[in-house]
Amino acid sequence: MKTTRMWEDLESRVIPAQAAAEEAKAWRRAGEIVAFTNGCFDLLHVGHLLPFLWARRLADHLIVGLNDDRSVRNLKGPTRPILPERDRALMLAALRMVDRVVLFSEPTADRLLWTLKPHFYVKGGDYRLATLPEKETVLATGVRVIFVPLVPGHSTSGIIARIGDGRREDRAATR
Repeated sequence: MKTTRMWEDLESRVIPAQAAAEEAKAWRRAGEIVAFTNGCFDLLHVGHLLPFLWARRLADHLIVGLNDDRSVRNLKGPTRPILPERDRALMLAALRMVDRVVLFSEPTADRLLWTLKPHFYVKGGDYRLATLPEKETVLATGVRVIFVPLVPGHSTSGIIARIGDGRREDRAATR
């Protein structure tokens, strides 16, 4: 396969919300289960993989909502994102458990939940229903929320702090 075709294939998995909603609707009509998760995914790390893996165990298809650069800056501060949205989107699209990636600019995924109508909304264990920004939407839509345990010691903020301090932790020693 030519490199150009591989890039085109990867880029075709990053689609607008409306196109993802149409695909999700077709999948649901075919009796297939759709899961959704979202985040900034600024520096993709092993802690991000667990929600994706859980989502794919629960569902036939996974759509990932990705905060665009502007919303990451608004959520995380002026020094973020580290990687631009296109790079982050393509890395997510390259993961075999991810079917589609949808960029969004809002501070929460409420609009995407209403638009996509997934069966499952998968979030990290740092949330509970009471603290979930999309709480009212999930209650109104009936989407089932799954909270996945965090992977201890893995966070984008932690990685950025270690880089800033010039530290490197040997993860193998802590396993």
